[in-house]
Amino acid sequence: MSELSNRTVVVAGASSGIGLATARAAAARGARVVMLSRSQSRLDEAARSVTAGAARAVAMDMLDPAAVDRVMGSIGGVDHLVLTAVADELGSRAPIGALTGEQVERSFDKLRGFVNVTRAAAPLLREGGSITLVAGASAVKPPREGFSVLAAASGAILSFGRALALELAPVRVNVVMSGVVDTAIHAGRREQMKAWAEKDLLVRRFGQPEDIAHAIEFLMTNPYMTGHTLTVDGGLVAM
Repeated sequence: MSELSNRTVVVAGASSGIGLATARAAAARGARVVMLSRSQSRLDEAARSVTAGAARAVAMDMLDPAAVDRVMGSIGGVDHLVLTAVADELGSRAPIGALTGEQVERSFDKLRGFVNVTRAAAPLLREGGSITLVAGASAVKPPREGFSVLAAASGAILSFGRALALELAPVRVNVVMSGVVDTAIHAGRREQMKAWAEKDLLVRRFGQPEDIAHAIEFLMTNPYMTGHTLTVDGGLVAM
């Protein structure tokens, strides 16, 4: 297994949730961590919690190609790139007949952001490097209502990862497909989701950001993994 010590790990969406858990895990392995998200103040607060080592916090909007080019260019060489989330990821959930044009566009913000960052980072990736994308399990098992376009966007991320693995080889590219995880996107109904997970999910447990970060760490450090979608969902897809 390759090590993360003295490697540069760039995490987009690092101010909270899965991104922050990944930054902490990488720092604990000795990585130089660059944390990216839209809000500098939230990033600064998050970076203070990465106690295992110094973390650099840089505000960047993934949906602004010029800002992405500028920030990625300032980082220099990258060993591992992790792309986790966009703000208010479930904000465009609605039945297909009720979706507005704006909601449809916002549904694809995550894919757009991932494309922007990957395009800018590709020339910076060092030998032995990797990219890990995070998609939701709605890509293969969407809820009954309101997820048609969001599911399509998540499915596109799975395809994007497989295509990148071919295009960027020998740089490794993988996708983590996560289930229901205790992050800010469920803040409004956290107790409801927790109760459901502990009663109905196969593992009887509400997924935690650290569960997904552990999988991301595995994909970063295993030199024989590429072109793969790793499902970490507590058994959701199997149900």
